[in-house]
Amino acid sequence: MIRHLTLGTRVLLSLCAAALITACGTMSAKDDPIVSAPPASSAAGVALGDDEVLSRLGTLPSQQLAAGECGLFLWAKREDTPLVFFQRSTGPAFMDVDGAFSELARTNAEDAIGLQFHQLQQFTAADMQIRVSITPEQTQSLQRGLKLPSGSISVVTGDGWSVSIPVAGAIGCR
Repeated sequence: MIRHLTLGTRVLLSLCAAALITACGTMSAKDDPIVSAPPASSAAGVALGDDEVLSRLGTLPSQQLAAGECGLFLWAKREDTPLVFFQRSTGPAFMDVDGAFSELARTNAEDAIGLQFHQLQQFTAADMQIRVSITPEQTQSLQRGLKLPSGSISVVTGDGWSVSIPVAGAIGCR
C-alpha cells in the first residue's frame, strides 16, 4: 500500500513517524513530550541545491526546546526531509543562510495560530526576502502539538532570483 502513496504523502508520514518516535523516546516523568527535529539524514549546513538561491540555503541541525517553550519546525518535502526553518516561541526564527545559522528579522505576520506563530510570516536575512506560509491541522492545541501538513517557504534575493520550497512541519511544546 505504501508504494501507491505520493512522494509528498510518504515524506509527511515519515516526518510524523520520526516526531512520534522522538517524542515517545524523550517523555519526562510527567509525560510531557520534548519536541525536537528528527535525526537529519543529511548533515547540518549542507546546501539545499546548487542554483542561485538554494545554494545559499542550508539544512539546520536538530533543535531542542527548553521547559515551557514551544517551537515551530519546518522540514523540506523531499526524500531526505532536512530541517530548513525553526522558530522559538520565546525568540526569533532561524534558517541557514550563506552557511550560517541566521536569525531572521520578521517584517510582517498574519493569521495568528498562537503565541508568536502565524500562518503567514515575512522575514529578511542578508539580501533575501523570505515568506513562510503554513496550514495548521485544527484538531490539536499548541500544548499537545500541532501538525502543519502543508506550507511553503518562498525566497527572493536582491538580484531577483527566487525559489519556493514545499514544507511540512509541526509546532510542539515542552
